[in-house]
Amino acid sequence: MYFTGEIRTGTLSRDFERWLAKIRGKEDPYLTIDRSNSRVHYPTDPVFWALKDINFEINQGDVIGLVGENGAGKSTLLKILSRITQPTSGYITGNGRIISLLEIGSGFHPDLTGRQNIYLNGGMLGMRKTEISDQFDDILQFANMEQFIDTPVKRYSSGMYTRLAFSIACHLYSDIIIIDEILAVGDSAFQQSCLEKLKSLSEHEGKTIIMVSHNLENLKKICSREIQLSKGRILC
Repeated sequence: MYFTGEIRTGTLSRDFERWLAKIRGKEDPYLTIDRSNSRVHYPTDPVFWALKDINFEINQGDVIGLVGENGAGKSTLLKILSRITQPTSGYITGNGRIISLLEIGSGFHPDLTGRQNIYLNGGMLGMRKTEISDQFDDILQFANMEQFIDTPVKRYSSGMYTRLAFSIACHLYSDIIIIDEILAVGDSAFQQSCLEKLKSLSEHEGKTIIMVSHNLENLKKICSREIQLSKGRILC
């Protein structure tokens, strides 16, 4: 559940002035620039349910594709599964370490190099430095980033961000990988490599994959099951 619109001004005194103007029938003294003082009546209920009555189960090793139109609630669901956002009601349960790729550059410190961010991400997952070092060469090889690995990531292009982030997610220890449309940034060759890698992780290492994509053809290649969302609810 979210609240839409502007909820408060930031100070109690200004909130009181706004409330006083409202009951007197006067204009909002703190109206934002993008709204005119036309006294248009906006919806009084600011509550918006991004997800409602969601219930499903995922088994270890499943590759799940979340599909639906923009605004269906896919990204919100991934944030809840990643433990970034807490559900307003209900609960989720799960076992294992989770690594999420929800947007380009998430989990990276822009002033650190690619090498430093690899160790940073591994440390956030609770891995030891020696464990990360064991996977370091494989990460570089898959991402094809040897030339730029000691460059601060703030100078990376979106494609470079994606290659490194995906490679880290696949090679560092985790049980569940959650991906939100991030693969759409890479070229077709990279996307194909990613799909093959995800399929291998599920079949040979038993990792659970949950991903959002508008490319239904790619989802059908690797997904064992699809969950279709519409207006915050599961259709099938």
